[in-house]
Amino acid sequence: MTAPAIALALVAAIVTGAVAAAPLDAPVAATHEEAKPSGPIAVDVRLAAVPALGVPLTVTVTARAEAIDRLELEVHTDDSVALVIGAQSSPVDRAGARSWVVTVVPTRASGGNLSVVVAGEIDGVAQAQSVTTKVRPAGAVPSVRALSIAPAEGGGENLSLLPVEERF
Repeated sequence: MTAPAIALALVAAIVTGAVAAAPLDAPVAATHEEAKPSGPIAVDVRLAAVPALGVPLTVTVTARAEAIDRLELEVHTDDSVALVIGAQSSPVDRAGARSWVVTVVPTRASGGNLSVVVAGEIDGVAQAQSVTTKVRPAGAVPSVRALSIAPAEGGGENLSLLPVEERF
């Protein structure tokens, strides 16, 4: 016999022996979760109605986590003139969830984006979850502002401008 034939016979014998030695009811591969993993804090943002220009809108923010008693809410908007944030309720704990009610008022047809951050300590580690929701009156088109300056004639480079927020 040649070396390749011997190697092939040896591999066939090993595979056949391994298959014969395996129990019939053994799983072929380890099972795993098909669902996308989730973070330690789940956040749900619901608008009470369709946004209307100049009309206060109730937004309910619900957060779920293992320990809800230390969760805190921060609410921001990308355009404080187009979307005004009003009152924010105290948290209400119910059935393993903590909820807040926030009132916002769209003051421009373009509306704005409402950013919600729920933060807390889970298992001794600081955690946060952020969700952004569009709050625009029906039929409104978001305002577009230039984020870059075109290159000068005769070539050159394109300059991109990014918003900056500094926190101290």
